[in-house]
Amino acid sequence: MRNITLKADAVFNNPNNIKGKLSIDSIHIFVDNIDVGALSSQEFDVPSKNEFAIPLEGTFSLSKVYKKNKNSILGSVLKVIQSDSLDIHYKGVIRYHFGNFSYPYTIDKQQKVRLK
Repeated sequence: MRNITLKADAVFNNPNNIKGKLSIDSIHIFVDNIDVGALSSQEFDVPSKNEFAIPLEGTFSLSKVYKKNKNSILGSVLKVIQSDSLDIHYKGVIRYHFGNFSYPYTIDKQQKVRLK
């Protein structure tokens, strides 16, 4: 089985004058309800009164999904082959920092991802 690399942009809008930094606490990738890995990113500056994006990246092996889901392996393989896509669930926390102040933003997002 091959590895799949997911690249995503977390888009934010900061409507106020306060700048800061965002960091990834932990955002895990779930495929068929199986935790297959975590997304990573470096810390980013938050601009004031602006929309901005943070690039996220994570790599996982499809074999991990199939090993933990042996009962439906044939169905999962056929589903991926027929649709060229996976249902991905991202769960975790992105944290905003300003001096000693810190605030967590919970991430809980599902999407269908096309495989290339």
